[in-house]
Amino acid sequence: MSTQRLNVTLPEDVSEILKTKKNKSEFLAEAVREKAINDKKKEIIEQARRLKKYYESDDDLTSLNSLDSQDFVD
Repeated sequence: MSTQRLNVTLPEDVSEILKTKKNKSEFLAEAVREKAINDKKKEIIEQARRLKKYYESDDDLTSLNSLDSQDFVD
């Protein structure tokens, strides 16, 4: 995988956390990926919640019946 060098400014508390990590680049890459995945999940859940009223009012629509189940998020 290709890499790219970045120059970033971080708050002191985050900098202190990074000082304890052996491979800072790997730690940051994983953290950014995880954050991006979590943000996307939140976006999908919010969009599904907005559509929920339509699925509740039409018996022929069944895809989003279980918005509160953990399976929907996974």
